[in-house]
Amino acid sequence: MTTPAIPDHKSMRFALHEVLAGTLATIEADHFSDDHTRLAALIEELAGRFSMFAPMGAGVDPAALAAALELLEQRQFITHGDGQYVLSTDGRNKCVGSKRTLFNQHDREELEAAAESFSSLA
Repeated sequence: MTTPAIPDHKSMRFALHEVLAGTLATIEADHFSDDHTRLAALIEELAGRFSMFAPMGAGVDPAALAAALELLEQRQFITHGDGQYVLSTDGRNKCVGSKRTLFNQHDREELEAAAESFSSLA
């Protein structure tokens, strides 16, 4: 899937950067890999397990994923350097606020379960 990280454009129920922020709200680690190909493969795998990620089951373009992460970086949810993304306390708080605002209870439960897999990329 080539979901662009344009805030007003949604080709699925939620934009890719929104789903990422919701997932990051719950990860245990404070950092994760910047390997966009590995991250895209993980998201595609999550699509088979969680309806929240199902629209991404056809494929996630690593470049679109990189753009979504760059948007989160611009919004100061995460920082990037030394081969990884870092989630500060302030960034996590922004992700938590986003998750509470955008997602219903079922969606939040799926994001929390997906975060366990996402944390494995630390």
